[in-house]
Amino acid sequence: MALTLDIVTPEKRVLSVQVDEVRAPGVQGGFGVRLNHEPFMTALEPGRLTYVEGGREHHYAVGGGFLQVADNRVIVLADTAEAAGEIDVDRARKAFEDAQNRLLQLTEQDEGHSAESARVRRAAARLTVAGR
Repeated sequence: MALTLDIVTPEKRVLSVQVDEVRAPGVQGGFGVRLNHEPFMTALEPGRLTYVEGGREHHYAVGGGFLQVADNRVIVLADTAEAAGEIDVDRARKAFEDAQNRLLQLTEQDEGHSAESARVRRAAARLTVAGR
């Protein structure tokens, strides 16, 4: 018996697979889920979501969202999700630099500061997962 992992974004179902373990970036810190885990739900930070299948790790960059665990099923409702091998590193680097520059021009009181901060975190997560 294995866990079922579903990753869904507003645009599409990204992944549905049987896994041994899921590790995710929760808002209160990273955590792992294995077979027969207690049910719970949590918000996700932008970062690396890893699943283990047959001893092999697979990595996704998630841009935040929510994760629910129940009945040996992990459902990730992500703002964005990309497999490590699908990330365009040049585009991710440019997005990170652009978001950083926009953020530097804002003060914490400026409208849009939190949105730009989130863009920086999502872009940084994509670069980290891509290994660059």
